[in-house]
Amino acid sequence: MQYYTHVKFDERYLFKDLFLSDTCKKKNGTLNLSEISRQAGRAVNTVKREINRFKNIEDYNPYEAQKDYKQKRKKSIKKPPTFTEEQQEFLNLRFNIFCDSPAEIIQRFLIKFSVKFPSCLKTFYKWIYLGLLGLLKKNLLNGGRRNRTKKRPDNRGKLNERFRSIWDIENKETDVGWFEMDTVVGKDHQSSCLVLVEQNSKNYFAMKLEENTANEVLEKLEELVRINGLVGKIKGIITDRGKEFSKFEEMEKITGSNVYCCDPGSPKQKPLIERMNREFRKRYLKGTDFNNVTQQEIDWVINVINEKLRPCLNWRTSKEVFLNNFR
Repeated sequence: MQYYTHVKFDERYLFKDLFLSDTCKKKNGTLNLSEISRQAGRAVNTVKREINRFKNIEDYNPYEAQKDYKQKRKKSIKKPPTFTEEQQEFLNLRFNIFCDSPAEIIQRFLIKFSVKFPSCLKTFYKWIYLGLLGLLKKNLLNGGRRNRTKKRPDNRGKLNERFRSIWDIENKETDVGWFEMDTVVGKDHQSSCLVLVEQNSKNYFAMKLEENTANEVLEKLEELVRINGLVGKIKGIITDRGKEFSKFEEMEKITGSNVYCCDPGSPKQKPLIERMNREFRKRYLKGTDFNNVTQQEIDWVINVINEKLRPCLNWRTSKEVFLNNFR
């Protein structure tokens, strides 16, 4: 979404002063829009819109300009059309249950009903933020909030042994076969899930951990590789320096590839797994006790994530692309 601020009432008083000021006029007496824009801290197009609210610039009135703004603002939001009962059920299912993104819903709507969705993506977001159509804003990624990086120290246990750094990766010609690995921690660090994602297809995997130890991570990774037929097909794994990955040498023997570690406190070096973890956290919020969650329930959530239509994959699913690459 585009984030911007509308012109406020106090700013319109400043506009009036600038319109009348000789310093904001050219030698021929016309307004110098660039100078007004500079002093007001607004775009030139914003200045033009304010001028066009009145036929004569001498008639510019902050009160009337604010009143005109409010009237046009009410008419600017396109009201949603009346959807059929089937279409409304589809929207509720895909957004409130499966947590599809608005862009994906627009694409799925076209596929299912063979008609174009009755709004653009930006307007659809407006409907969601206004609580229309029964679509809950909390089901947007990050609950509709802007992304913010929390700069805080990482106090977890870290690897002290010698390991390969992410900067040691050489001759990476393609993302096919490259994985990112992490753990999603549950309540009071007493439970967790081992998660991986394949970089090319964005296909996501998760295995429930009981103790979150290095031995258990090794055991679950071996099971995940065996179940999904990835033996000999993994080209490399990128992860962080958590102590649960201290058996990296054994992991390399199991996968037949190298394990590379990011720099301390640098999750941005494995952005895909962090992005996919946010989708996983839609279902299992922070504080979830994974001891009360079965592997079958986790598998259902993972299947929903992998069945999403993704624009970065030309509106194919992660599962489809993964199967094409590894079967």
